Amino acid sequence: MTAPLVMDSAGLGELAGQPSVALRALLAEALRRDRDVLVPAAVCAELARGRDRTAAVESVLARRPGADAPAVTVVDLDLDAAKQVGAILHALGAGSEDLVDASVVAVCAMSGGGMVVTGDPDDIGRLAQAVPMVRIVTRSPN
Repeated sequence: MTAPLVMDSAGLGELAGQPSVALRALLAEALRRDRDVLVPAAVCAELARGRDRTAAVESVLARRPGADAPAVTVVDLDLDAAKQVGAILHALGAGSEDLVDASVVAVCAMSGGGMVVTGDPDDIGRLAQAVPMVRIVTRSPN
């Protein structure tokens, strides 16, 4: 199994709107490589504000895999994942303001690595330092 493609709020938000050529290419490559596309539930919480934005997120999550993109799977924050997020925050002395990004890094760590589609590669890179044994790379959605 290939390491997953993990979406942060910028990645999922763009996918819920007008995906760029770069994001469409990343999704097509994920499909070719049989890569899972994952989004932590905390990312959905960050985006699902108001009826229109919530409907856009739900639409993305309801899509069936197609010829151009795989389905997006929500990863729930269970106790094991919560402990991983807490360990990441603790290791870096980070606060709750980094909780959503730490959940993205935790999903990668629990998957053995991954590629994060992010609008803030510096934040993801900083948090990824807490799991140095896991390869986490970032790509912009645009």
